[in-house]
Amino acid sequence: MFTISKYLSFILIMMLGASESSVVKVFPVPPVNDNSLFYVQRSKNTNAIIYELNKLSDGTPDPNNPISIYWIRYAEDSTTEALSYIQSKYAYGLNFRPYNGQKNAYVLQFVSYSKKTMYLLPTANGKKYAVFTNINGKLSELKRIFIMLNGGTFWFPTIEYVELTGKDPGTQAVVSERFIPKR
Repeated sequence: MFTISKYLSFILIMMLGASESSVVKVFPVPPVNDNSLFYVQRSKNTNAIIYELNKLSDGTPDPNNPISIYWIRYAEDSTTEALSYIQSKYAYGLNFRPYNGQKNAYVLQFVSYSKKTMYLLPTANGKKYAVFTNINGKLSELKRIFIMLNGGTFWFPTIEYVELTGKDPGTQAVVSERFIPKR
């Protein structure tokens, strides 16, 4: 299928005489709704993995599954798709547990990287939930994770860096940090 993204890359290649590998990918920003928490994108393609609050009728997180995770397949036709079993259990899924025994607050960690801890907590006004993590030494609201891949295998990709982008809950300023994940 010839998508808008591929069409724009083709036009750039034709106009600039550049090779396809030298054209910078444009990563779409997924739509935001009341349940949006954060998303993950990888250098491999423009698809996005979306993390949304899975809430009960009273607006609190579902204690059995507080976060819904799914793909937006921008590289194909922008449809949504559930994570596969392998993706959920070994890569992009989350482990969660209650935070200090508090109701409606959770500690989160990726199944593939437990060294970065995140927290699903109510925001300051208490009407919404957000995921918070340490970005540049300060607890910040996580908005995006970008993973720069450089080869490797299906089970052991080579990750050049991971970039976290979020906002400072006090000033609302954008904050970001790059790190190389340690195994």
